[in-house]
Amino acid sequence: MVNILLLEDELYTRRFLKKLVSENPSVDKVIDTPSGKEAINFAREYKLDIALLDIELAPEEGLNGILVAKKIHDFNPDIFFVFITGYSQYAIDSFAVHPYDYILKPVKKAKINEIISNLTKEIKKRNDIGSSPPKIRIKAKNEIFIIAPSDILFIERQEKINLIHTENNIYKTHQTLSKLEEKLGGNFLRVHKSFIANMDKISRIREVGNRSYEIEFDGYDKVALMSRYKFEEHKHRFTPL
Repeated sequence: MVNILLLEDELYTRRFLKKLVSENPSVDKVIDTPSGKEAINFAREYKLDIALLDIELAPEEGLNGILVAKKIHDFNPDIFFVFITGYSQYAIDSFAVHPYDYILKPVKKAKINEIISNLTKEIKKRNDIGSSPPKIRIKAKNEIFIIAPSDILFIERQEKINLIHTENNIYKTHQTLSKLEEKLGGNFLRVHKSFIANMDKISRIREVGNRSYEIEFDGYDKVALMSRYKFEEHKHRFTPL
């Protein structure tokens, strides 16, 4: 069962969304508000799993849904953000909080239920394996390196060697990508037959030639590749379209 924060400043839309979300059997509690500031306070007060946030709020708020998400993310980085909007131009700005998905207005019941059901599975999986996956041990010659998954930006296959990229080092291992993928948490995504990327570390995804994509990471000058097939498979996690 999950607890959900709902931020929507339009009264009838908020009532409609609350009723829709409350009917999902995976939902325990829905806390709704029209105010961005109140949403931030609720996120501090309650243990919340998912935040459904309208992006465009009343001008007097001085906030929009993305700014609210950034403030919540500062003290609760584990919450899943889903933005509700009638527009698609906010995709790039929202990357700072790595939103799980977007709901484009007019809202459809099937879309809401699909997102909540998928996120419930993600949350259960995360709770089952604990707050952080076990560290990975890499043997290189006469040394053993112990790496926290949260330090990994991406993993790259080069012939028979896999390179584990962190901000400060690159580690070589003969462990297969499939084996490494099994040891990592749900925030790691196989984005290419030769790359696994840490979703929490992505800063930008850029389309390059031949409908392939480059993934850039915070404070790192090397990139990972994403195939067009993987982008199509997972594009709901990257774009509102």
